[in-house]
Order: sequence, then C-alpha cells, then structure tokens
Amino acid sequence: MEPMRLGRFRPDPLRVDWALAVVLAVVGELEVWLGTGSVTHHHRVAIGSAMVVFAALVAVRRLYPGLVGIAAAAVANAVAGIWVPPSSASYGVAWMCSMYALAAWASRRLFVVGLAVLAVPTYVAAAFGRGPSGELEFTTIALIVVILVRRVLGDRERRAQMAERERDLAAREAVVEERARIARELHDVIAHNVSMMVVQAGAERRVVEPTSGTRDVLETIEQIGRSALTEMRRLVGMLRTDRDEELAPQPGLDDVPRLVTQIREAGLPVELHVEGERRDLPVGIDLSAYRIVQEALTNALKHAGEARATVRIRYGADSLELEIVDDGAGAGAQPAGAAGHGLVGMRERVALYGGRLDARRREGGGYAVRALLPIR
Repeated sequence: MEPMRLGRFRPDPLRVDWALAVVLAVVGELEVWLGTGSVTHHHRVAIGSAMVVFAALVAVRRLYPGLVGIAAAAVANAVAGIWVPPSSASYGVAWMCSMYALAAWASRRLFVVGLAVLAVPTYVAAAFGRGPSGELEFTTIALIVVILVRRVLGDRERRAQMAERERDLAAREAVVEERARIARELHDVIAHNVSMMVVQAGAERRVVEPTSGTRDVLETIEQIGRSALTEMRRLVGMLRTDRDEELAPQPGLDDVPRLVTQIREAGLPVELHVEGERRDLPVGIDLSAYRIVQEALTNALKHAGEARATVRIRYGADSLELEIVDDGAGAGAQPAGAAGHGLVGMRERVALYGGRLDARRREGGGYAVRALLPIR
C-alpha cells in the first residue's frame, strides 16, 4: 500500500462542520451574554436560543442542506420579525453557512421552497409597511446572492460531470482499442500456428498410403484446420483498422535488446538485465511481455523527464517476471490520456493470461511497472 503523504491529507467535511458549529455556538453565546447594548434579558434569551439552533443547523448542513436552509431562513425571519436582527458576527456567519448549503447542495424543489421562506415574509411585511429598517434591502441582496451562487456552482458541477463523462468515454475507447489490438495480434499468432499444422498435415497426407487410415485422419485435420482459419479470419478481420496492413512477424522478448537500443537513441538511458535461464515461451506470452516492456519504456520516455530506466526480465520455473523502473521526477504526473491508456493495455494483456500487474509511483521518485505472467 502506498504510504499517505502530508499533501494528500483531506479532513472529513462532516467533522469540520461539527467543529465549526461548536465554535459558532460558543462564540455566539459569548457575544450575546457578554456583549454591550441596550437589549433586554428576553432579547438575549431569544438570540441565544436562536444561536444554538443555527449552530445545530451548521453541524448537519451537508446531510440535510435543503431543510437546513429552510429552517435557517424561517428562524432568521422569526427573530427579525419579533425582535430585531441581532448585531452578532457569529449569528451572521452561521446564517450564511446555512444559506450556502441551501444554494450548493439542496434539491431544486427544496431550493425553491427555501427562497420562498427567505423572501416572502419580508416582502409581505414591507407591503404592509412593517418590518425592521433595512430588512427589505438585505433580503433582496441575499436572495440575489443565493441565486447567483446556485447558478455558478451548478455550471461548475455540470462542467465537472461532462469532463468525467469524457474521461470515462476515453477510458472505454482505450479498452476497446487495446482489446482489438490484442485480438489482431493473437489472430496473427494463432493463424500462423494453425497454418503450420495444416501444411504439415497436408504434406504428411501426400506421402502415406492411399488406403491407410492415417491418410483419412490427416485429411480431416487438414480440412478442420482450413475451416478454422477461414472462420477466424472472418471473425477477427473486422477488427483491423487497415485492411491493407502488412502482416509482419510479431516481436518477442528476443527483440527487447533492440527496443532498448531504440529508446536509448531517443534520449532515455536504459539498462537491461536478464535473470534466469532463457527458455522458449508460448507465443502469446512472449508477445505480451514485449508489449508491456515497450509500453512502460514509451511512457517513461514521454513523461519521466530527465531520468534513467532499468528493465529486468526474470525467467522462473513457472512464471515470467517483468520490472521496468525509472527515476524521473515527472513520472507521477502522467496525464490520463497518455500513460493511462498504456496501463489499460498492460492490464488487459496481463489479465488475459491470469497474471498480476502493479504500476505505481515509487517512494523515492519515479515510476515502477511490475508484471507477473504465469507459464503453464
């Protein structure tokens, strides 16, 4: 598990609200009971009680934003209508926190109800010539601000949702593209092997006695092989992006030294270490291992900056291990559209053979890709 870094620490928003509520309650009560001014004892009791209610609303504003906004508007209107709006900073902060919850997180229906509770009593009182001085202007400004906050946050949320959908779409397209590429490569590999079987069966059929039962078996093998090749070409042919593309021998781990040389010439110093006894691998695993090394080195070349890379290939008794490590400072900031798609391809290839892939930033800087491919 990757260790937590100080820069990634994020406090729990609910706990922050609870702490803020406690602070507002304490400061509010101190303002009410220790403040100066020509207010009655009953007025202090009312404002102190309202302050407790506001603090409680702040504590639960993320859980019930619509109800919190409605309740805050109702309590503030009641206090202003029966007495006068209190000149308390904590009272105002608590009220604004509740109004922000209404604007930012409430559903559309509760938001409209909250606006009505906020504005209607004040406008009705103003129509009859009642209400505290300046209350109409304050309510109008508050109404406009709440609506603007709702609009701005709504636009930002919609943009974030659109960006998220675009990222999901790009990831799905990357998966489809990589699976198509793997299918094409497997088609070429399997087609080559089946073709060899068909050719050998046909050659053997021609040298055996015409009356031999072996000849019939070989003829059946030849016919089934040809039929399998035809069906496979029909099924996989649609995956080729270029129907005129030339078929070339698929690369394998024997081609990694040449790949390392190409990466070095492109500007990334690379060291290659091969451990264990070299052995013949299934063609699909050999190809997938090469592609994993190729993709990891390509990502390092693109995103690691000034760095060095090391490639280790370990041949085990029943597995093949690959490790591609770089020490670049920029490896951790790979954009999702680049390295992210490469990782998709690596995971698809490793999953195809039931292996494991671990790709992450290193503690000391740089990036590491480790793959384990079982050999059966």
